[in-house]
Amino acid sequence: MATLHTTRLCSLEAVVGKTEACPESACPFWEPGGAALSGRCAFERLGLSADARLASWLLEIRGRLEATSSADEERVLRSAFHHLLNDSNE
Repeated sequence: MATLHTTRLCSLEAVVGKTEACPESACPFWEPGGAALSGRCAFERLGLSADARLASWLLEIRGRLEATSSADEERVLRSAFHHLLNDSNE
């Protein structure tokens, strides 16, 4: 018997009105699973699924991370993103 594989849709894309497959482990917002839990989207866990402005911003960050040409460049961008999140007064 063949197993069915269901494509998971990206929660961020859905908030901005798009229907795209979730990149899962290729997404910087994907939390890998382990022995007890399966992988999941960090955005979903935050409970901010109706905030289109935040989703657009996170998609922009994800796109920038995907476009990096080296591990060093990605590390610098991730560090900047981390500082933005932790130093924000909003």
